[in-house]
Amino acid sequence: MSEYHDHVRQTLEGQNLEPGEDLGIDAMRWTPDTVSEDVTDEATQSAADMAHALLDRAADAYLSLLNEVLGDGTHRVVANASTAHGNLTEAQELTVMGDAMVINEAASMRVCAALATAMVGCATGAVVVRTFGPNGSEFVRGWKVRNFWLRPITAEEIRQAYTVDPATGAPLAPEPGVEFRQAERVPRPEDQAETTAREASRTAPRDNRPPNRRN
Repeated sequence: MSEYHDHVRQTLEGQNLEPGEDLGIDAMRWTPDTVSEDVTDEATQSAADMAHALLDRAADAYLSLLNEVLGDGTHRVVANASTAHGNLTEAQELTVMGDAMVINEAASMRVCAALATAMVGCATGAVVVRTFGPNGSEFVRGWKVRNFWLRPITAEEIRQAYTVDPATGAPLAPEPGVEFRQAERVPRPEDQAETTAREASRTAPRDNRPPNRRN
């Protein structure tokens, strides 16, 4: 794992990891407790439904981030989840140019899995994106996972993550040429549906029929 990924992993959530320590998806293969005979099929199905719901929600957040927020450029995306069972960090690089996107599907699935893990009740997590713009700019933004969605991190918060040693609190020299930006709001699917419905209602012709003759 690169020094960049290592640094994000240590600073964003205050973890003290050894440099180069690789926490891949294998590190999250937890050993389940012995299944009690009291566990019903209904409880098992409920747990499976919850897992699917979290994965769907994570995919919604990921796609909204890609399609509505990131913009043109090459983006290095790092997703981190911290749970009572361990830590999971997944990273990918993708390129967006207008409507075209170059992306690795397997890496996207792993990032979504990390986001879903961060959405579990007692977990925390975040996404950091380092963007190399077409005009030569280089900037960093971040989002925390809160209430099953991505919440913007301020420019000062993301700067703090990069310029303070998490172990000692000592200041670190900022990387030259890197700008720390306030992250944008990531639209929810329900927000987009509401906007579409509102726009449709503005363009629909007025129904002048009496209420008892409508529909």
